[in-house]
Parts: sequence; C-alpha cells; structure tokens
Amino acid sequence: MSCDDLLRRLVEFEEGVLPQDLCAALETHLKECGSCAELQRDLGLLSSLCRQAPRPAMPEGLRLRLLALLRRD
Repeated sequence: MSCDDLLRRLVEFEEGVLPQDLCAALETHLKECGSCAELQRDLGLLSSLCRQAPRPAMPEGLRLRLLALLRRD
C-alpha cells in the first residue's frame, strides 16, 4: 500500500465502506507511515468540526418560493 493508494481510499476507509482486507492494508500503512497517520487525524478533526458547525439558515424568500413550487404539484 502506497501513500497515494491510501489518499484515494481514506474517506471511504473512515466511512467504513471498504472491504475488510483493504481496511487491514490501510491500517497497516497508517501504523507505518507518520505522514498518512497525521492526515487521518486531521481528516477526523475536520469531520468533527463540520458536524459541530451550525447549519446556515435558508433565506426566507427562497424557503417561501420552494414551498410554493412544492404546493403546485
């Protein structure tokens, strides 16, 4: 497993959607490669911050237009 391979699969790995054998290879690489392990930690921190951030409010005018469109059907 190379760093490039890990980079292509890291998000899928974090989401738990990869086959077990590929997860094992990624876990081994993460134990052996400090740079990739740091990237994984950073990705985890970013995900956590995004989940904690308040959701932006939809502008009232847009909300009303969407409701009007939905009611037409």
